Amino acid sequence: MSIKVYNTLTRRTEDFIPTDGRSVRMFVCGPTVYGPSHVGHAKTYTQFDFIVRYLRRSGYAVTYAQNITDIDDKIIRRATELGLEPRELAVEYEAHYLADMAALHNNNVDVYARAHDHIDDIVAQVQELVRRGHAYPVDGSWYFDLSTFSAYGQLSRRTQAREEDSVSRVDDMPQKRNAGDFVLWKARKEGEPFWETPLGQGRPGWHIEDTAITDALFGPQYDVHGGATDLMFPHHEAEIAQMEGASGKTPLARYWMHTGLLRTAGKKMAKSAGNFLTIREALRDNDYRTLRYAFLSQHYRSSMELTPAVLDSARNARRRIENFYRAIDASRPESRRNAALADEARTCFYTKLDDDFDTAGALSALFGYVREQNRLTEPPGTAAQAFIEEVEELFDAFELDDASAHNAEIDGLLERRTQLRQAGKFAEADAVRDTLASLGVIVEDGPHGTRLRKRQQS
Repeated sequence: MSIKVYNTLTRRTEDFIPTDGRSVRMFVCGPTVYGPSHVGHAKTYTQFDFIVRYLRRSGYAVTYAQNITDIDDKIIRRATELGLEPRELAVEYEAHYLADMAALHNNNVDVYARAHDHIDDIVAQVQELVRRGHAYPVDGSWYFDLSTFSAYGQLSRRTQAREEDSVSRVDDMPQKRNAGDFVLWKARKEGEPFWETPLGQGRPGWHIEDTAITDALFGPQYDVHGGATDLMFPHHEAEIAQMEGASGKTPLARYWMHTGLLRTAGKKMAKSAGNFLTIREALRDNDYRTLRYAFLSQHYRSSMELTPAVLDSARNARRRIENFYRAIDASRPESRRNAALADEARTCFYTKLDDDFDTAGALSALFGYVREQNRLTEPPGTAAQAFIEEVEELFDAFELDDASAHNAEIDGLLERRTQLRQAGKFAEADAVRDTLASLGVIVEDGPHGTRLRKRQQS
């Protein structure tokens, strides 16, 4: 079965057919580095990390790029408040962001491209828009003229800003030709960073950074453009207008993919709203696997609230799979019934993922398999082991380290406990079990024998 993707541009689920066979060029809008990243960012980037993992697992050669917005109004304002240089602040929080991504095991980005490193590309793209009649000057700045681009609004199905749009990136310059015209190049202001260019002294607008970067990396057209749904307007609409206006080629991206927002008390989580939980705060109380599971238990296009109850549910779900895995007896020959059950579950699991990366549906198939397997009298074997390990390779949300890989001290304690139980010295055997627990090994006696597992993290 081929992979199908919901394309925001067409509002349809379509067969995934990259331009160049099995090679995929994918760009996802990265962070604006003016403060610590929050769990809303974690949701989006964890879900795109999974999508890239799955594409690669399916045989695609993916080049995955993110931009780092390190020149922006928000950075300048925050740096001024703290008495720092904007570049200094941006470098600090870029490092913060990259460390957060590593902590979440979001490790599939191939290229992080900084706006600072692409000033020449940005200037060249603005110059091309001027040459083609899409841009005009206002007091030393340059604006995109929306009256020259009739396709504006095709992605979001809207053309006007609303109250919820970022005020720092939708300006009300009275000299603009059209209300929705957006800035490409900002004229120099006192106390702000600037570059000396053929466009004049100044710095890039927010939208132009991304298209100049993708043009430099991928050319004017590529396969996948992703981001959170709140970027659809005006940011992604502006990107389409800029790149298609400058190149004369359409579409900018063959597939547009948008993640649902993380909400708190029904409202979008955002640094500007002050209602956010940083990734580092979340990781203080939760294993990264619990956060990954929480995000991946939802379809990427769905919005979600990350509450203590949601995290508890994710933690418990993880543990059910981990405990099932630790009950596997890989030394037993697999029964025909067990093997067939695993094959059916694997087929259902991958069928769900092929349908627009439906992680929620795939996990439902996994738990259905575990329930069926637990009804059987014989313990799971090698087919179950292989299936669970495949799931973990994709999701990176389960701790499958087998406690049977213990050291000599633990081996000795286990042998001693067995001898004591055989001799009927159960109180002493329980004391040995407590010693093993202090070493992080939980001993569970059941109908299929003794099972070991590592003490769970949060």
